[in-house]
Amino acid sequence: MDSESFYIVQLFSQGSYRNAIAAYNEHPSPSPLLTLYAARAHLALTPPSPSSATQLLSRIPPTLDARAVGSLARYLAGETDDAVGELEELLAELGEQGLEEGDEVEGRFVRGVVGTVWVLEGEERREEGIEVLREAVELGKDQECLAILSHLYIQMHLPHLSTALLTAPSTTAFTSDSLLSQLLIARSNLATGPASKYQDAYYVFEEIKGMQGGRGEAVLGGVSVAQALLGRWEEARDATNEALEMNPTHPTSLANSAALALHTGKPEAAAQEILARLQAADAAHPLLADLAAKSSLFDDAASRFAPSATA
Repeated sequence: MDSESFYIVQLFSQGSYRNAIAAYNEHPSPSPLLTLYAARAHLALTPPSPSSATQLLSRIPPTLDARAVGSLARYLAGETDDAVGELEELLAELGEQGLEEGDEVEGRFVRGVVGTVWVLEGEERREEGIEVLREAVELGKDQECLAILSHLYIQMHLPHLSTALLTAPSTTAFTSDSLLSQLLIARSNLATGPASKYQDAYYVFEEIKGMQGGRGEAVLGGVSVAQALLGRWEEARDATNEALEMNPTHPTSLANSAALALHTGKPEAAAQEILARLQAADAAHPLLADLAAKSSLFDDAASRFAPSATA
């Protein structure tokens, strides 16, 4: 892989999807592998762009990986039943393929896509998705599936499992302190603490931010969260504002901004305005779901203590 191609893959791995797409568009002769990464970057945007991904995929042969990414595009476009059916067929067709080590092994992306979609399908397929991802990590030494699995554990409020996975000798034997592995450990450190780990995470995100193309929404989000956990509210706000300047509708950046509002002197009305923007950008965002659940619990508790009418 040439240096320009490696740069695009690195941008994708660190979550700088817009920068990865821009770099791909400037590449004079992108390979099918790079086209797959560009298509996946379009699907990772908020909101995703399945049509752009599908257009890119039409330029390359319909390999197992291209078909898998195409199925993910259809899934995100709302064609869920057809996409799930095709992914089930692809997984059966794949067999043991894609478990060999190497970035350009055919079938390398299939398990990552399948695991992602199975998790999106909900609790009934989540465990199956986790097993698919584990197989890719344990047998195929797949760092991208490692990233998905680590993120999933954190999302399930099981950050200790993420940390155990990332620091296991069987994992560190193939991650070799790569940039992606450093990023994954930094994210786990933000979820677990203590302060020394928050500081370590901050250093990692700051280092990536200083790299060419590194100032993406995801990296700036990591900087913001680390700064907030260290009590540096103004610095956290600045990183979040920079992310919102890049993408005013980025849900994670909006959620961070809402969480920081009251810590940085904004009135409650300003926080509510940010939450309204988040509602418009991603009505299913975990922050909104958490707030709704807490509001419901409060209303339920308040109703039990309401004064009864007296004659």
